[in-house]
Amino acid sequence: MKRYFKSKPLFLAAIILGVCCCTPKGVTETIVNGNKMYVASFNELKSDTVTIALSSLVEDCIFVQLESKEGVYVNPWVCTVTDKYIGIRELASKPYKLFDRSGNFLNNIGTIGRGPGEYPMILWDELIDERNELIYLLPYMGDRVFVYNTGGQFLRDIVAPHQLTMPVMYLSNNILSVIHVSFNEKAIAFQFDANTGELLKELKPPANLTIQQGLGDAVVFSTRNSQSTFDFYPLILKEAYNITSSDTLYRYDWSNNKILPFFTSNYSVTNIYKLHFLLNKDFVITSLHTNPTESGESLMKGIVGTDLKHKKSSFIKVVNDYYGNIPVPIFSENQNINFLKGYWVYTLPPDDLIEVIKNRLAERSCTDNDRQVLQKMLSTLKEGENNVMFIGKLKDEIRTKIF
Repeated sequence: MKRYFKSKPLFLAAIILGVCCCTPKGVTETIVNGNKMYVASFNELKSDTVTIALSSLVEDCIFVQLESKEGVYVNPWVCTVTDKYIGIRELASKPYKLFDRSGNFLNNIGTIGRGPGEYPMILWDELIDERNELIYLLPYMGDRVFVYNTGGQFLRDIVAPHQLTMPVMYLSNNILSVIHVSFNEKAIAFQFDANTGELLKELKPPANLTIQQGLGDAVVFSTRNSQSTFDFYPLILKEAYNITSSDTLYRYDWSNNKILPFFTSNYSVTNIYKLHFLLNKDFVITSLHTNPTESGESLMKGIVGTDLKHKKSSFIKVVNDYYGNIPVPIFSENQNINFLKGYWVYTLPPDDLIEVIKNRLAERSCTDNDRQVLQKMLSTLKEGENNVMFIGKLKDEIRTKIF
């Protein structure tokens, strides 16, 4: 797979977006095939930026130091949090790691390899079924889902009828739904009995979500922040470094086995593509990027928040008002959104957090209360230790006006 976004930390985008002032714009509703769909207009948005307090998006925020010992140090790519666990997927060829919510290392989940119960070096998605103490792992490419217990032992696999490409999962009522990149009109969605692995349903893709083999590359993104919704966004790369996409955030209605359009936006600026992410049932985050150059370089041009309840959009940045109003990266340095599966999770080495805190302390806007909070945190940090994490449980809806 080609790297669409090449390495400038996306959290720097907040600096690009400007000062705190707001010109929010409207959102309309339309009916598509009997389904309500939201359409946001970004054409009149200016570079003015609304500063959002993290507390308006999350119920709480805690700080966790991951255990530091040999074999446990991590370089996280994606973090999944539940009430009891922290699961960490790394980009390098390392097994999936499981920690408790206090940051204590529990065990690796399975091993990398080609033997029974072993998975390829690159994983694309995971689910932690806390109620049944199970973990589901999906490789970047393959024809099966690997199922382990939280102790790390392999239990079984769930086999798909054909290869899955960059698949994402959703679990509800013991039904495991899988969406992936569909080539040559093969099924885009599958439903399996999570206990037996039996294939229950499959769904052919709509014409606009079918890719002819060899014509390009594609990626499927899904935040799954709303517990009742399996949202996904397809990004399709056709021909040399020309990104196109359906420009629509979809929902997979697993109970009726349908793909439904949910959100799209109008933005007439050329050479820009958009990625839509559902933060909760009322709020969508859209990242704006330039099309990649031949070297793979793509620049973040801004982040737009859309409040569906109050039907307004604006450029945004977020600050952590629980911890001294330091910046809240919406995306991590490795290009993944930090609002995922019901939580805002941001992880970084303590050395980097020390620098973030010192930069905030040097700002004229840093209040005495902010200084007290930040200096207390600074006194607990030690360079060279394992990563630290901020974890905030997302609110399921927008409860007050943000813009």
